[in-house]
Amino acid sequence: MSFLDAYQGYHHIAMEETDQEKTAFITPKGTYCYKRMPFGLKNVGATYQRLVMKRFQHEIGKTVEAYIDDMVIKSKAKAMHEDDLRSVFNILRRYKLKLNASKCSFGISSGKFLGYIITQRGIEANPDQIQAIQKVDRPSSRKEVQRLTGMLAALNRFLSRSSDKCRPMLLALKKKG
Repeated sequence: MSFLDAYQGYHHIAMEETDQEKTAFITPKGTYCYKRMPFGLKNVGATYQRLVMKRFQHEIGKTVEAYIDDMVIKSKAKAMHEDDLRSVFNILRRYKLKLNASKCSFGISSGKFLGYIITQRGIEANPDQIQAIQKVDRPSSRKEVQRLTGMLAALNRFLSRSSDKCRPMLLALKKKG
């Protein structure tokens, strides 16, 4: 597997000329508009995700998994990985998309993706998240119970009968107080 991170992904999306004026900002030297999509617009994440899905439509689900600017290139065999990477790089080059080299890892057997550990066996719990839960003191306020249930929710796919185990906390949150 290889893990890739796009560099300034949103800035690769050209703004429609009619929409550029909607991004106007004033400086002491004049009024300016963005020609490329700036970070901070409400729909920028969804727009960039759509771009990635369109550019990699033939690879998504086969050799590529992508979420916004993070991508995993997965190959069924080591011998195929170089070809799979070449295919992805050709697409990146064709559409002038750039990678953040310091956040890319190539030819590895496991890595972090969206807070999970991805291995040859599949998706596994992130040990950092488990350790964070183990270090949490016994909750003494409603806010602390909410925080703990949120942390556990991130790992519920790895906990058998997690809803049964979290039920006392959820009931405590329902009580008025």
